[in-house]
Amino acid sequence: MSPQAIGEKRKNLLSMKKFVAVLEVTIFEALFFIFAWMFAWIYPSSYGWYSKFIMITLGAIGILIHRDIRNYGLSLKNLKFSVKWSIYISLLFSIIIIITLVTSYVAGFLKTEIDTNLLLINAVWYFIFVGFAEEFFFRGYIQSRLNEVFTKKYKRIIGVDFEWHQGTLITGVCFFGIPHILVGVNPFMGLYKISWTIIILVISASFLGVIFGAIREKTGDIIIPTILHGLIDFTVYVIGKVIGLALSNLITIIAIFLFLAFMFERILKEPLNK
Repeated sequence: MSPQAIGEKRKNLLSMKKFVAVLEVTIFEALFFIFAWMFAWIYPSSYGWYSKFIMITLGAIGILIHRDIRNYGLSLKNLKFSVKWSIYISLLFSIIIIITLVTSYVAGFLKTEIDTNLLLINAVWYFIFVGFAEEFFFRGYIQSRLNEVFTKKYKRIIGVDFEWHQGTLITGVCFFGIPHILVGVNPFMGLYKISWTIIILVISASFLGVIFGAIREKTGDIIIPTILHGLIDFTVYVIGKVIGLALSNLITIIAIFLFLAFMFERILKEPLNK
């Protein structure tokens, strides 16, 4: 067999592997949406808990199929690094949230009273059943699976010199960001609603999905993406109930900007054993 024929055969084999990987993760994500829609129809008041449990279960099945737990975002070899930066990020968001709550209270802008117990319950929901569940599924399973076959590398990300993979981009945009458009869709309930708010959500989720993915590539785990994801959603939706969504979205944007300006590059460039 000629070198040209061998090269063509390898190219075709890689294309087939890409197709199989994309088909696999598409099936898993489709299953999630089907179950989520079904639970929203049957248990409208508590479907979120069921849907996130299904997401964790599907992610676990996907990872176990490949029997490569350490390379699927579950490695703890850089635990100290990830925990350190998770604390820094948590402090950043906490300071901004506290300043905003105190200022809103003094100015009389609170939409409702601050319920500490409710805040704690919501913290569990957004950090475990949103942050962890989604990062486990998307960055742990799907991104790892796609990076096995989409091996093309990029040298920079939002101005930072850092080598990251095409599979991370595909996951962040195509499997995490764009599917947010289905937030207003549920065939079981005859719901088909797409608004400008959802479009903005798709764009922001696509951007953040890539940011989460790059950090996951750096650390080899999903700890920082889980904490950051949970903090963002907690600030927008939970704090939003207290101070209003307009203000909670504003302070979330400020927190993300400060994170990107002062922490993101350091996370990507700092040695893991530091």
